[in-house]
Amino acid sequence: MTLSRQHPMYRIRSLCLATACVLGFGLGLQAEAHAKTKAKKPIAEAKQPQMSSNPEVQQFIEGMQERHGFDAAALTLLFDNQRPDARVVRIMAPAPAQLTPNWTAYHSRFVNARRIGRGVDFWNTYQDDIARAEQQFGVPGEIIVAIIGVETEYGRNMGSFSVLNALATIGFYGERRRDFFQSELEQYLLLARENQLDLATTKGSFAGAMGIPQFMPSSQRRWGVDFDGNGRIDLRHSPVDAIGSVGNFLKSHGWLTGQVAVIPTVAPNPLPTAFEKIEVKPSLPLETYQQAGFAFRSNLRDDTPATLVSLTTPNEATAYWLGLQNYYVITRYNRSAAYAMSVIELGAAIREARNATLSAPLAQAPSE
Repeated sequence: MTLSRQHPMYRIRSLCLATACVLGFGLGLQAEAHAKTKAKKPIAEAKQPQMSSNPEVQQFIEGMQERHGFDAAALTLLFDNQRPDARVVRIMAPAPAQLTPNWTAYHSRFVNARRIGRGVDFWNTYQDDIARAEQQFGVPGEIIVAIIGVETEYGRNMGSFSVLNALATIGFYGERRRDFFQSELEQYLLLARENQLDLATTKGSFAGAMGIPQFMPSSQRRWGVDFDGNGRIDLRHSPVDAIGSVGNFLKSHGWLTGQVAVIPTVAPNPLPTAFEKIEVKPSLPLETYQQAGFAFRSNLRDDTPATLVSLTTPNEATAYWLGLQNYYVITRYNRSAAYAMSVIELGAAIREARNATLSAPLAQAPSE
């Protein structure tokens, strides 16, 4: 029986669910407290207040009750057992301005023999589903596989942080983007209610991203796909749902079927000042780059918009590409230029390695 959010039994059930979650958290907190004592964590971290005492959290709870019919007492009980995680605050703190990017190190972390080999295995295991995603969403299989490979190494590293706690910590105690993470916390509670997620055990990244493709809650609610057809969207346990959801995300953000993502280029030296800071969204026509002295080969129209992608490594020459619409779409998944280029290059390496294995001649059977 489906209960209305205003039905008294609905509120009782919500309170019971929250209480069950709190009991789960209670056991976890006992173990955590023991671990903290054993590790002699700083007193400042050990005495973090309950989140429910934070006026912003109280206001958030009231908003969830007014907008979505959540039981305020149940949410208060839930946040009684949450304390800000100092690790998350430190990780999410703004990076020092003097930090020098290192494209070579970033690239080697994600584009390496292990991820390429596991990517080939993943593609072979789910080749029918990936082919279906290619046909339905128009996104190449290597891009879907590479995103999953970069995000969680094909589901092996999905994160060990409590999603609820991470989102609340950043949203109410973080140094930046509080509004965004409070919104994601709202979306997460809605997602948990819709999909019967266990708030006490659901784990993800330090930023609250979840599952094999590391979707934020709002992304899962908006672009998640039941691609295995079992009646529910499960991005944590279903690689097939993850494959379809990544394809749907990219298509929904404007992926152009059959188009390349980047064009390698050699930039003029010195780089003209007009190109030192350029928007991530392609806006300047290829013709403009050509006239400015950029060397590249392309059969695209001269008015095709592009953006300059530049990635630096200390004591090495800067690497340059011209990013097109599909490059921009990948940055909607993660804003980092290094991330987007790692996805593109890992995908190309996986396809090449897979094609090599498929085209290799079969070993001849021994003659009798």
